[in-house]
Amino acid sequence: MKQFILRFFLLALTTSTLTISAFANNPVTVMSYNIRCGLCEQPENPHNWKKRKYFVAHLIKTHNPDVIGLQEAELFQVEDLVEMLDDYSWMGVGRDDGRDKGETTAILFRTGRLSLQGQQTLWLSQTPLKPSLGWDATYRRTLSIAKLLDAQSKQFLYVFNTHLDNEGEVARQEGAKLLLSEIAKIDAASPFVVTGDFNFTATAKGYEIITQTLADAEKTSATPALGGGKTYNGFGENKEPDNKIDFVFVKKSMKVKNHQVDTTIYNNIYPSDHYPVIVTVDTSVPPVDASLTSE
Repeated sequence: MKQFILRFFLLALTTSTLTISAFANNPVTVMSYNIRCGLCEQPENPHNWKKRKYFVAHLIKTHNPDVIGLQEAELFQVEDLVEMLDDYSWMGVGRDDGRDKGETTAILFRTGRLSLQGQQTLWLSQTPLKPSLGWDATYRRTLSIAKLLDAQSKQFLYVFNTHLDNEGEVARQEGAKLLLSEIAKIDAASPFVVTGDFNFTATAKGYEIITQTLADAEKTSATPALGGGKTYNGFGENKEPDNKIDFVFVKKSMKVKNHQVDTTIYNNIYPSDHYPVIVTVDTSVPPVDASLTSE
């Protein structure tokens, strides 16, 4: 009898340990990538999308991210990538009409692990529910929100992807505030990540606004960040050493395993005028022990 009790105790302890460890580590790899609009260069230009799209796809496959937040992606570019990458689906709309016109802030997700449970696109403006230009912005700017179910953890993961204006300082600051207000609406216990081209550096007011609430994944990475502090390369024309304007922000309680800016070029061809940012984060949320909750 004593041996039976001992074996039962050891089995229960092992099961408990496995349950805890299962929730203690649930890494998700996230990429933020401004891929440069597909119609911005003429067909004869070496940086035309048709000439570089295979490099973009190859670079993405190299990292095999679970989630990708794209910026400047026109719908045909998203469709090209999904066709080449196979295991991805996506959400997003054109910023000009809320359907198929203009750039998107599309979110791609690996369908072998993640499924779309909810989606929304907002405009960074005083009227976020309809296509609109906000504050002093030069272009219409959007915020894409995806609610994803993780097949591994059985928990929801929220992804926010945006592209702030390149000219309007007020628009950048107000866009940052709108982003935070949308994050505040989700379940406080849920993990989330924010990707984007923010068109500001870490010294800007907009960065200060965001990091009062969120953590910059580069700053909290458990391992040294790789790739340097430059994300805008201008197809090799931009020579600024530290101009990082592309970021991944996370919930402050989430652990960041690593952070990288991938500066790969192919035979002197840049996949985009931006380098992608790749981050691995632990999205696990420990289960609530009912015996510890108060009545």
